[in-house]
This record gives sequence, C-alpha cells and structure tokens, in this order.
Amino acid sequence: MADLVFAFDPVLDRPLPAPEAAAAAVAETISGATAAAFETAVAAAVEGRAAAVVILGRILDPLRASPAQAATVRRHVVTLADAGCRTIVVADGASACHDLSRMLGEPRGLGFVTPLAGCELDVRGIAVEIVSAHGPLAAAEPQAGSGGLRRRIVVGCETSAGPDPFAPADNAAPAWAQPGSFWVWGSRRRRSLPPGVHHLPALQARGPAEGGPGACATLALLDRSEPARSDAGPAGPLSDWRGSWRELPTHHVAWSTLAVESPAGGDEELAAAIWSALESRPATTAGPLEVVRVAVACGTSVARRVRVAEIAAETLARLRDYLGPRPTRLWVRELVADPHESLVPLGHARSGGRPGTTTSFSSALADIVADLEHSPAPALAPFEAREAGWLALELVESG
Repeated sequence: MADLVFAFDPVLDRPLPAPEAAAAAVAETISGATAAAFETAVAAAVEGRAAAVVILGRILDPLRASPAQAATVRRHVVTLADAGCRTIVVADGASACHDLSRMLGEPRGLGFVTPLAGCELDVRGIAVEIVSAHGPLAAAEPQAGSGGLRRRIVVGCETSAGPDPFAPADNAAPAWAQPGSFWVWGSRRRRSLPPGVHHLPALQARGPAEGGPGACATLALLDRSEPARSDAGPAGPLSDWRGSWRELPTHHVAWSTLAVESPAGGDEELAAAIWSALESRPATTAGPLEVVRVAVACGTSVARRVRVAEIAAETLARLRDYLGPRPTRLWVRELVADPHESLVPLGHARSGGRPGTTTSFSSALADIVADLEHSPAPALAPFEAREAGWLALELVESG
C-alpha cells in the first residue's frame, strides 16, 4: 500500500526515437516507452490506493504536444480521480498551471504546486503539505498542527527554472537541513545529494548515462501491516514514515553495455564473438527491452580500433540477421571500439617510446591523458580524456 506516489519527468511529448533499422516490435516498444512508464506509475497508484500522485519535471509542452498526448494524460488523471487519488503537478509558475489545465480540459482531481503556492491534502486524517523546493516556502517553518498530525514534503527537480537549492551557499542552515520536512529531488543525473534528500529517477531513462533505468517512488504514511486490521478499518500513523520510501521500476527500455575482446579478422569473426557473448546470457522474453551498446576492447592496437570502426555497420547487420524473428527482448544499437580503455600501457614509462616517432607521439598523448585523470581539478572527466585521446590516435592512424 502506498499513500503517495512520486513520478519525475514523464516528458510524454518526447517519445524515445526508434532506430530506423529496428524490427516493428522493437520500434514500437522504444517509441512507446515513455507513455508506458507513466501508465505503470498510474497503475501502481491505483493498485496501492494512493491518495495522490505527485508529478515533477516535464509532462507536456504546450507548443509541441499533440491532442492525442493531452487526451492520454487527461484519461490517466480521470482514472486516478475515479480511484480517489489526486494528481498534483509541480510547476514552475502559475502560467504553466493554466496552460496544462487548459490542455487537459480541467479534469477533476488535478491540482498544482508552484514556487509561491503549495498544496495541502488530507491523507486519511493526516494533513500533508506539499511545497516546491524552488521557492521561499521550502525554507519556511512547517505549519503547526491543529490537533492532528501533519507531514511536510518539499519537492524539486533539476529541470525546473528555479534555483538549485543544493548549490554552495554561505547560509549556515540551508533549507534542506531544516528538521521536520521530507525532501524529494528528481534528477536524471548521477549526483551527490545531501543526507536525507531522496533521489527520484525519471520514469524512463533516455540513454545509458542516466542515474537509473526508470522508476517511480512510493511513500507510506499509515501503518497497514497489522493483520488484524481489515482494509476497511482504520490504520494508525506509521511511526517510521520517512523510512517507507521505496522505488518501483517503471522503465520499459533498459540500456546496457556489452564488453567483448576484439578477435582477429573481419566483420564475420567479430559478429561471431559478440553473438557468443549474447548467447551466454540468460534469454529474456519478458520485461524491459534491452538496448545494447557493444564496446570492443582492442588493447593498445590503434589499427584494430580503426578497423572495428570500419566494419561496425557490416557487423551490426550480421548480428541483426542472427537475431531474426526470435522472441527476444534485445536490440543491439551500436558497436564501437571501447572508448574507456586505459591509455597507460602506451605511456613513456611502459612503451619505451623514442623522440621523433609515432610511438613517441602516442606515449606523449598517453602521458597527458594519465595526468588529466589524476589531476585534482581536471579540465576533462577521466572518461572524456580517454575518449579524446583514443580519437586523436585513431585520426592519426586513419590519416
């Protein structure tokens, strides 16, 4: 059972782009993943008899959303209302509230939170105050209860037009450190949050670099664990309600990387090696569609890296022929020479490079990348430095 369900960045007007070479079933799954993830969160709220679904981030852009997309959101809002569940949208301002309300035809059960105005609802006798992390209300003292219990929830996300409340500041007691509030922060990035701030991933990841594949989160305020209580009977307040935060997977597309060693030969040998690695994994005919990026390890052979790039298209075509019409939940989207391999073996300390030679250039570049990786304040992230180093060597080799 869940009393509140939190959903971040449904972004229903931006479906995932389906690959042109994908089979019809794969393309349909990918392009429909964002809508399906939102529907999964709605179903979780209905099944858990939640009092409200709190939506953060992007939903529909009035300048690009289609009438069909707006009708889909309206249908979900009405479905939730029929189940006794409100839909609370955290918006950047009053104009965004009016735009979305008009698009959806002002359905019942729809409410809003803005930086200047919160929302209060009653969850089976508990007064719940929801405010935005991007306005002055986040730093305000929680309102005192008038005889009953109160819960205060502060919500924000990285896509909002408001300031980042976790940015460094001179304030000795930042808003998120105030006691008495439960903080939720929606983000697609892997970022460090202060203790006590709960990270909320997007409903559906749009690529492999995100902080999670996709999930909504639930929060229970009432204790329904005692078997003596019936569903119709009263449930007391949950003493450890802050510890009831749970993530529920909603993603319908998962992103992964498959690492393989580069064999000698051309596209046929490489495709066979990748296919062998894929076949060794458990077959899945249900669950999220897995979109795979193949990273081919080439060691210190720059020539082999260039060769892998040259035969990538033919290798992918062979792999997709192997897959054929099999009922598998897998799609190989990309094949590259592993850009994150270390350049250290090429450095002067190990390669014995001599001045005035290509080997000397490679060694010098490897030393620069190693220095960037170990710098206390690097200009590039370590993986970016490696990618740039390999790209430079590949350009020299292919030139």
